[in-house]
Amino acid sequence: MIFLNNKGFTLIEVLISALILFTVLSLGTFAYRSSIGIVDRFIATAGLSDALPGIIAVVKQDLLAHKMEGSGRQGKDIQYKWFAKEMKSSKNIISSYDEATGGLEYGHFRLKLNEIHLTVSYHGAGIDRKKQYEYNELSWVR
Repeated sequence: MIFLNNKGFTLIEVLISALILFTVLSLGTFAYRSSIGIVDRFIATAGLSDALPGIIAVVKQDLLAHKMEGSGRQGKDIQYKWFAKEMKSSKNIISSYDEATGGLEYGHFRLKLNEIHLTVSYHGAGIDRKKQYEYNELSWVR
């Protein structure tokens, strides 16, 4: 008669279960680290996109103050630099619309079309991202 010992697992069963356990743990760790990297890159892209309208407004104000280049910060993680190149300019105009008063402002003005080159950088959460934009901006010049 043959007697079987049913009190525990054999060494091969323990090794196979340990192999399966560590494989699952390593795949889970890899997936977690990958998802954290994806989230950080998304935060960087969203931060750049969110800051862009404010940066463009600052560039527009600087152009109205007759500046042709500038730089600055938007929040703690975003820096920007820009410069303008005059593309075209109109002849002198006698009056212009004043946004503050809603009436005409008299004097000698001209329209100026500028090509803006803007570089925006994000440095945060272990991610460094840089984007470059080009656009045209129309402004009044006295």
